[in-house]
Amino acid sequence: MPTNRWAWLILAVFTLAVGAVLVRQRQVAAGLRGEIAGLRAQARERARLQAEHQRLTSTQPAPGERATLLADRAAVTQLRSELDALRRRASESATGRRTEGPAQPQSTPPLTGNIIAYKLWKNLGAASPAAAFETALWASAGGDIDALAGLLALDPAARAEAAALFAQLPANLRSEFVSPERLVAVLTAKDVPLGSATILGQYPSPTDTKVSAQIFDAEGNQKISLFSLRLEGDRWQLVVPGNAVKRYAAWLQAPPAVAQAKP
Repeated sequence: MPTNRWAWLILAVFTLAVGAVLVRQRQVAAGLRGEIAGLRAQARERARLQAEHQRLTSTQPAPGERATLLADRAAVTQLRSELDALRRRASESATGRRTEGPAQPQSTPPLTGNIIAYKLWKNLGAASPAAAFETALWASAGGDIDALAGLLALDPAARAEAAALFAQLPANLRSEFVSPERLVAVLTAKDVPLGSATILGQYPSPTDTKVSAQIFDAEGNQKISLFSLRLEGDRWQLVVPGNAVKRYAAWLQAPPAVAQAKP
């Protein structure tokens, strides 16, 4: 009888131990299932975030393209600013003519050998290099883009550069500038300050005439430049070389803070 009691006691202890082990195994298994479910959820979220990142990355321009887009926006802003500035010049000139009434004969000295303020520059036509040069200054100061465009002669390299630059403009800006020649006229007028100027000398050659001019800005800063004019039919025109248009393109591609400093 005592032997049976010990046998039952051992069996009971064994049964309790086995039950405890099974309970612990169930708890561990439940914990593992929870961890696995959590890891799977994290993997799904990571995959979702990676897919979203790839989608956003694919819609963004590459670093080089992004720089180009920003430069394009800056160029559009700068071009529109210059066009607006010339329109204001034209409006102010028209207002001044209405205020002053009919023009009176004036004995303004010639630009050659005399420093003449921009308000006294005249439309002298284009029958001579000096006349065409002063007329170009007058058109720039007065914002007369069409008159200035008619006084410019683009050499083949400049024409190609201007056409390429014009083609890069947004459609609405192309409609405002109308043609590559008018675009170059606006950029040329940008270089003419509202100060004063004088022709220092003329140097004819079989193909053109070089005009040396000294131009002052409103603050009195001066620059001496050599311009080339050539006879087209019965009119003299200011020659725009390819390098000049390249310089304008470089100005447009420069950061706004740099581009605001006029070359």
